[in-house]
Amino acid sequence: MKRFCSPVIMGVTAALWSSAAYSADFYVRPLAAGPVTGTALSVVTLQSLETTAPSEEEEVAPGTFIGGFETEKQSDETSADDTAGGSDATESKFLSTASTDGATITKGAKWVSAPKDIKGSRGKGKTSGSTQTDTADTGGSEVSDGGTSGGSGSSETTSSGSTTTEGGSEGTSSSGTTSTGGASEGTTTAGTSADTEGGSTTTSDSTTTTGSTTTGGTTTTSGTTTTTGGTTTTSGGPTTTTSGTTSGGTTTPSQTWASVSDVFSSGQLQAGDRIFLMAGYHGRLSITGQKFTSPVVIAPAPGEVAHVSSIMIRDSRNFVIQGLKVWATSSNAGTGAMIRSYSDSSDLAFMDLDIRSVSSAGNYLQWTATDWDNNKRNGMLIAGDRVTIARNRVTGIYHGIFAGASNSLMEQNIVDGFAGDGMRSNGDNSIVRRNKVQNCVKIDGNHSDGFQAFSIGANGPGTGTIKNLTIEDNKIFEWVSAATSPIRCKLQGIGMFDGMYDGTVIRNNVIAVSNYHGLTVAGAVNSVIANNTVVHPDGIAGNRPWIKISNHKNGTPPSNVTIANNLATNYHVSSDPSRNILGTNNVVVSNATNEFVSFATQDFTLKSTALGVDAGLSSYAPADDIVGTARPKGKAPDAGAYENF
Repeated sequence: MKRFCSPVIMGVTAALWSSAAYSADFYVRPLAAGPVTGTALSVVTLQSLETTAPSEEEEVAPGTFIGGFETEKQSDETSADDTAGGSDATESKFLSTASTDGATITKGAKWVSAPKDIKGSRGKGKTSGSTQTDTADTGGSEVSDGGTSGGSGSSETTSSGSTTTEGGSEGTSSSGTTSTGGASEGTTTAGTSADTEGGSTTTSDSTTTTGSTTTGGTTTTSGTTTTTGGTTTTSGGPTTTTSGTTSGGTTTPSQTWASVSDVFSSGQLQAGDRIFLMAGYHGRLSITGQKFTSPVVIAPAPGEVAHVSSIMIRDSRNFVIQGLKVWATSSNAGTGAMIRSYSDSSDLAFMDLDIRSVSSAGNYLQWTATDWDNNKRNGMLIAGDRVTIARNRVTGIYHGIFAGASNSLMEQNIVDGFAGDGMRSNGDNSIVRRNKVQNCVKIDGNHSDGFQAFSIGANGPGTGTIKNLTIEDNKIFEWVSAATSPIRCKLQGIGMFDGMYDGTVIRNNVIAVSNYHGLTVAGAVNSVIANNTVVHPDGIAGNRPWIKISNHKNGTPPSNVTIANNLATNYHVSSDPSRNILGTNNVVVSNATNEFVSFATQDFTLKSTALGVDAGLSSYAPADDIVGTARPKGKAPDAGAYENF
């Protein structure tokens, strides 16, 4: 049984968007209107094995990053202790639609925590707040200067980040379902060329460089009053159009705002409202001092694609950031995190985001070490409390997703192409589940880890304790591309070197790496490591990768740890009854060809003659395997992450 349910993938119709769960919608005009362009991303599925190359010219249909909230009585099978939110009887459920090949995916689960008053009444939802400023991508306070955009490849319509399916068998996912909806003719935009540094937009037949003029429409600079063609803009307020217009499938709302900061400063935004970013480039999204009693959603307008250069959240509560494109547009964007939240914020969700170092990151397999260094930016650095990071796609990045937040959920994310560490989670009471990390390169002295966790105490890293961290159902693959690369790294799988780690559960993970540390925990207590598959990507037998349990760096030994039912190339595990260390039913992979269906394609399901078949003990096995198959199928559970026979 999972420790608590997740907030992902519940199919709903667009009609739910206009339900009573929301009080008001605010439409924000871009700094530079028009299509958002970038290289198409390859299809990467979370649980199936294939990865397809992007087409040279790809256009995808508008996506529906559409969601709502409702309350659901907590399931009888999920205790109050299982939820990070405490003992409340109800939880908030996030709802969204995603489509794959025209089919609607309908799977749902709960939030990590339980935001209160989901349908908060008008006038009571806002607890405090201050304004913020939308700016162009010029480095700012979040990142240091340095780094230039690089890469190659044609400019194409971008695909969405990480829409996926899941289930009891190997599933599939779409590389995305959003498209460049474009701004309709007659749309009012705001901004100047200074606001859109490096942020040119492309239409089907022409290119609009920095600036804000929309073909056939009215250009309005924020902060002035202009009346042209039936459109009125008031300084700091919304633009009201006498009637909405439709062009190219996009409907212009009757009232729009010049920036997100104008919406915040208006005093009109309340708990449960939504801010829709219209098609185009919106600069930097910064949220400071905005606290609500139920979630405020910031997402692209329905059927449109919205791009921001970075996202920063400070001293704020109850925000869902969904479905945006996030990448730098300026050569001085720096090397900091593209998305950052701070420890004074809580109840946040980052979902369905397409995060790249640069727009051309879909071509990272063609990058040289110099290109990687030029595009050396980090993906997400998330602090705070009660944070969900779900269904995001991170591409061509240095470090991928770092969560220092407590009570956090990191689920169904894809990190594709990275040069640092794929994922980290350093907060108490957190879950890292069903993510995929793949294709690592080496460009500096960093020892790359697919996943890393380290405690932080009064005297720095390794001087504290991480409590109740669960790492389950993840895939960490050093390299999956058919193309070879001279800068391919030797990846470490799960590296936890600076404990202590109390109450850690590591189960049902598939790790295919060539470095020694396939799964290493130094300083574990009261922990379980069960049914993981840890092997060399080329099927090589021998010393590495290993599963290892060791002392903390300060000499503190592990205690009360069970290591069972694993399938690995090597083990550094010794049972010790005096410290209640138990290693049992762990199978050594000495011949990958005999064990797995096809290690060459990294299909690590078992053959019928594999040593891992029925080799586990039920008392230590999770109830289901990495794809949801119930254990056991045969007389005993299979060793490793898959239950096949």
